[in-house]
Amino acid sequence: MAKAIAESLIARRASTQTVITVDSAGVAASDGHPATSEAVEALNERGIDLGGHQSKGLTAAVAARADLILAMTPSHIQGVAFHAPEAQGKVSLLNPNHPIGDPFGQPIEVYRDVADELERLIHTKIEEICS
Repeated sequence: MAKAIAESLIARRASTQTVITVDSAGVAASDGHPATSEAVEALNERGIDLGGHQSKGLTAAVAARADLILAMTPSHIQGVAFHAPEAQGKVSLLNPNHPIGDPFGQPIEVYRDVADELERLIHTKIEEICS
């Protein structure tokens, strides 16, 4: 959800001079799985199409292309260190005050709450990058 939300926010930011490219890879993800129906629905409600999403696992090559890696939890930071130790200096928590929970397997309301939190945090991060 985070990648799709970020791309949507960037697209709406018409006046940006900064080029921001977004990717998504999970430290425990395997390649090629679609988003859950709850994630698709939660983002469809926001006008964001997640239907074509395919999961991708984090690799050293993916991490090497990144200037910044935003993690949802401290365990994700540990996963980056494991999969791509050379990228440790690029990674930080999206929300340094508390981890962002994974809504997988929970009701649609939890997906909506996580989408709200992601949108707020990613908007702030984009503003920081572009200023």
